[in-house]
Amino acid sequence: MTETTAIERYFAAWNAGDADAIMAALDTDVVLEDVPSGHVARGPREARAFVAGALEKAPGASYDVVSSHISGDAFVVEWIMQPIGLRGASVGSLRGGRIGTNRDYWNAGPAPA
Repeated sequence: MTETTAIERYFAAWNAGDADAIMAALDTDVVLEDVPSGHVARGPREARAFVAGALEKAPGASYDVVSSHISGDAFVVEWIMQPIGLRGASVGSLRGGRIGTNRDYWNAGPAPA
């Protein structure tokens, strides 16, 4: 599997709202981090809870990929979460054709004055 295919599979699984497919796209030693909220999940048990919570909080959400760049095992993907138009980016690494780390950054609100 190419690195691009791994990223496409990951986002397709999120767009389908398929927790099992999302988990299949993750490495067994995965670390997921939602940077604005400070939530970090390490390993498959925490990752599954993280994924389930995200799917529950935003049912029917999908991600329009705006741009992506992969260099070796490192990736960055700019996306817009629909239907609310939330802009964000995922930065991470791949291990063996799966997501090894993924840090999500998104606009949590206006910057302080």
